[in-house]
Amino acid sequence: MKRTVIIFALLLGVLGIKAQASFDYFYLEAEKCRLQEDYSSALDLYSHCLDINPQAPEALYNIGLLYLYMRSDSIGTAYIRQACERDANNPYYLETLGALYLSKRDAESAIPVLEKMASLQSRRSDVLSQLASLYSTVGDIDKAIGALNRIELLEGMNPQVSVEKFRLYKEKGQLDSAFVQLQALCDDAPHDMNLRVVVGSQYMQAGDTLKALSIYDEVRRQEPTNTNLQLATMDYYRESGQDARYNSMRDSLLFSPDSPTQLRVLLLKSYIADVQRDSTFTPQLCAAFDTLLAKPQQDAEVLIMKAAYQVYSQQPREELCKTMRQVLEVDPGNETALRELLQYYAEQNDDKGVEDISRRGLNYHPEEIAYAYYLGMALAEQKKLTDATEVLQQGLRVRTEFVPERLLSNVFGVLGDIYYQQGKELEAFAAYDSSLVYMEDNIMCLNNYAYYLSLKGEQLDRAEEMSYRTIRQEPENITYLDTYAWILFMKKDYAHARTYMDKVVNPEKTDEELLADEKLMGNLIEHAGDIYAHLDEPETALRLWKLAKQKGDDTCTPQLKKKIKRKKYIK
Repeated sequence: MKRTVIIFALLLGVLGIKAQASFDYFYLEAEKCRLQEDYSSALDLYSHCLDINPQAPEALYNIGLLYLYMRSDSIGTAYIRQACERDANNPYYLETLGALYLSKRDAESAIPVLEKMASLQSRRSDVLSQLASLYSTVGDIDKAIGALNRIELLEGMNPQVSVEKFRLYKEKGQLDSAFVQLQALCDDAPHDMNLRVVVGSQYMQAGDTLKALSIYDEVRRQEPTNTNLQLATMDYYRESGQDARYNSMRDSLLFSPDSPTQLRVLLLKSYIADVQRDSTFTPQLCAAFDTLLAKPQQDAEVLIMKAAYQVYSQQPREELCKTMRQVLEVDPGNETALRELLQYYAEQNDDKGVEDISRRGLNYHPEEIAYAYYLGMALAEQKKLTDATEVLQQGLRVRTEFVPERLLSNVFGVLGDIYYQQGKELEAFAAYDSSLVYMEDNIMCLNNYAYYLSLKGEQLDRAEEMSYRTIRQEPENITYLDTYAWILFMKKDYAHARTYMDKVVNPEKTDEELLADEKLMGNLIEHAGDIYAHLDEPETALRLWKLAKQKGDDTCTPQLKKKIKRKKYIK
């Protein structure tokens, strides 16, 4: 009997070893699939691991993560909760579960998880801070204070912690205990006058004005120019209705040559807030800006504040851009000014302005491909195609990994246009393909790619499909309609081509109306004539060809004169 028991135990041990080996094998295979982003296979393999060992926390945890990735939050949370139950001392599992509860604002569920984390990792003051916030949320003020006390044991006296304890004691109605916290804070750092100002402000908010003012006087004796003290004193003047003293002190500080820029910005913000409440303060604010900016600027902060006010007050765009130009004189690499000016010049179709700002941007921020994109377009508009190509290629080489896909698509699209103008069709079509990889509905790229394919008479079915997507998005765009009609023309589907081309060039309009339409380029009218020629309407075709010639915009084909002379279509 004894021998049988021993054999049975040995058999169980062997089976256990085999089961663990099998678990380890499938778990490692699941990890490989997860790292290769084959999440479906990984999920199947982790599930098989649970068939072998239903209690395995690592499999439960990873299945939970996969479900979270697939946006099945409730299922994923359930699996992670099970993993924490199986391995209650794993801080990584607990941190994930705690984060899930916090994301759902489920304070009641998050608290025990964070408490367990705090017991396992006793020096995690960030966890204790979260606990204090959660306890405060659920109304357990004593435990919130307890969590803050634990932070102080770890890190020593901390102004933020002390002020929060002050607030909590006030909430409990224990004012004496509240002010003990502030006094302890001052005792801990007796030479820190900024802390004393904070304490004084809290007394002021609590209604103990005499105590607050005595603290301010003490700070003033030690540091008469303390910025925080000056701001706190101004707040007191305003709250107590002493407007004259408030305005006098604000102006004195604002225009003092000794005031730091940061203080001036804060004071200007208060001025702007006054204007927002009462527009009669506007002349005073404008005068303040004029006074400050009459002197040479060491930095751009005051100018940036002026620009912000100009945006708020909806001043003319030209005035805002004038300010932004001044910003660049002080801070040549200021991205706010560069982007604002770049957008403005682009909207104005000012190629020289776009080129100037783009070059400045590339000089200070070479990794920002947006500057290369706009510079490339500006150079292309000026027919400087080689320079434009080099700029765009360089931008693609040094771009950061955070470039929006839409912008990358536009860069490749412009590059394709330039290559085509240079006669490099293979490079152009490769660039267009790259553009559509990053944004498949880039309609400018789709239109140009489709049109150029149609001119070659190649891949017309693909060209038609791409062009149709553009008119689905912009059914009134005459350029896209012309492209689609022309592709149908190349496919010899003349009747349908006419249907779309009539939306571009309506033959029922008078000659004067067609010639006066600035949107109608000569080549569009010529295309319409070509279509009518193939519909056996030679008189309409000849009329349209003549109108195309009268446009005189150099967009028509060299064959146009022969078409008119011979009164027939010439390929």
